[in-house]
Amino acid sequence: MSMKSKSPPPSFSLARRWTISLNVFLSVLALIAVVTMANYLGARHYRRIPISNFAQNELSPQTKRILQSVTNNIHVIVYYDRQDTSSLYDMVNDLLQEYKFANGRIGVETVDYTRDPAGAQLVKLKYKLSGPTDKNIVIFDCNGRYKIVHERELSDLDLEPLMSGKSREVRRSSFKGELLFTSAIYSITSARSLKAYFLTGHGEHVVEGRDGTDSQMGFSKFAGILKDNNVEWSVFSTLGTNDIPSDCSLLIIAGPRHRLSEPELERIQAYLNNGGRALVMFNIFSATRDIGLERVLGEWGVLVGRDAARDIAHSVDGNDLRISDFSTHPITAPLVNSSLHVMLPRSLRKSDRVATKAGAPVVTEVVFTSSSATLNTDFDKNGIPMPSPGDLRTNISIAVAVEKGKLPGLTSERGTTRMVAVGDSIFLGNNMLDSAANRDFATLAINWLLDRSELLGSLAAKPIPEFRLIMTKSQVTAARLMLLLGMPGTVLLLGAIVWVQRRH
Repeated sequence: MSMKSKSPPPSFSLARRWTISLNVFLSVLALIAVVTMANYLGARHYRRIPISNFAQNELSPQTKRILQSVTNNIHVIVYYDRQDTSSLYDMVNDLLQEYKFANGRIGVETVDYTRDPAGAQLVKLKYKLSGPTDKNIVIFDCNGRYKIVHERELSDLDLEPLMSGKSREVRRSSFKGELLFTSAIYSITSARSLKAYFLTGHGEHVVEGRDGTDSQMGFSKFAGILKDNNVEWSVFSTLGTNDIPSDCSLLIIAGPRHRLSEPELERIQAYLNNGGRALVMFNIFSATRDIGLERVLGEWGVLVGRDAARDIAHSVDGNDLRISDFSTHPITAPLVNSSLHVMLPRSLRKSDRVATKAGAPVVTEVVFTSSSATLNTDFDKNGIPMPSPGDLRTNISIAVAVEKGKLPGLTSERGTTRMVAVGDSIFLGNNMLDSAANRDFATLAINWLLDRSELLGSLAAKPIPEFRLIMTKSQVTAARLMLLLGMPGTVLLLGAIVWVQRRH
């Protein structure tokens, strides 16, 4: 008699299967609920942790305050060759992602002009890019107002090893992305427009025209900084009966070589007494003569020296000078880890005599040479400073900042008088403006004089870390064998062992 085979009993009963299905459904539902809750709480209570290496890039409180005030959409175009390994693209992109995260109205677009010629052409037409230097740039655009930041502005170069003969390599020492990007955003979103005037008629640096555009001594690039910071500019003369214009927010006196008349000096003094703002620059060409401004600054507590500072240890040709000692003043505090490149600067110091008077202006020495500098006080018949055994060797102040509140009995819409005086004007000319941190100093001085505290403070250049791996020839060979043979070979061996075990 044949046996009828019985089918095996089901592994799970119907009730068991329904229980398992319900458990799976509830587990999935619980997971979805947890993920939703985590995202909800994360959106309301979060702390941004920068993920890139250089994004110690966590934005400063100052930048965050400015970004919080931005209510218009800002379009940022990173116009870069992404394959250029020597560029700062990675640092720029990482930093801009922090800006984008801080304010959702900031949009970032990358246009690789080597791989996207059509997109690059559109950018060129819209922003009028035609020069050979219009590459590797960042464009900030807000409702048609835009500012361009070039890569050459984004870093300082460490020339010390080159000057000392220790190395022929020139490397980037610091990254100024936050300083320049925040300044650009503030410039294109600020509705307040101010007016600066350049004094002319006494041998000052020419701002525009043939000399201003082409000459190395011209100030056309400096005028461009004013424009970039939403400051209109013009030139004027105090000769004759011309007064300083009533809409003058900033008076710029850039290296006069000839004496100003008494009426002109009186007008400048009256302007300062009435809460005026002034950037006054001397240079070596007037060190042997009195141009009148020395007396005006003396009444404001500043001593202008008839001398020239030299520092062979920090110079290329003996006449130029690299300076990296700064005070904690708002103008120079952001320049930590940077340096200025000046040319035979004259000394400017705080006067102890005026400082003792009641209501005296506050004078702060802000830029100093190193202790190895000497102060030349002798000049030859051509006005060239000559070293002498009696030259003082010490830290020398070459720039001061002056501030004073409203004077009694005077009414002024400008409020506090502010002045910056520097012993060199050549360093802000076309030839040297882009050297070291000269451009940054100009920008910071302008913004402090115009009382734009939003653009001052902790936006200092950040040092660029450099990592080097030094290996011997045998170590390089061992590393190459490990990467090319060891790691792939290990994977193949493990695969072979698994295959053999499964076969037996």
